[in-house]
Amino acid sequence: MESHKSHTKDEKFILCLYQAASEAEEIDTPFDRYEIGVKAGLTHKGSDAVCKLLLQANFIKKSGETLVYMTQHGEKLALRLLEE
Repeated sequence: MESHKSHTKDEKFILCLYQAASEAEEIDTPFDRYEIGVKAGLTHKGSDAVCKLLLQANFIKKSGETLVYMTQHGEKLALRLLEE
């Protein structure tokens, strides 16, 4: 029997950002926060709120007005979430 933990909006955002960064093969590639938010099922307002929390927790960093990229701290979180 498989157990699937449902992820919070923050976790979904980190996982979507991690997936995009993995495909780009550079973990610190900047991505548009709203594009990642759409993949995570968030509105623009939701993306802003989630990004604010993730920035404060040092999981992501800003690159310009709407671009964000994953920190090593964020990468560790994403890998931990993927192992669950």
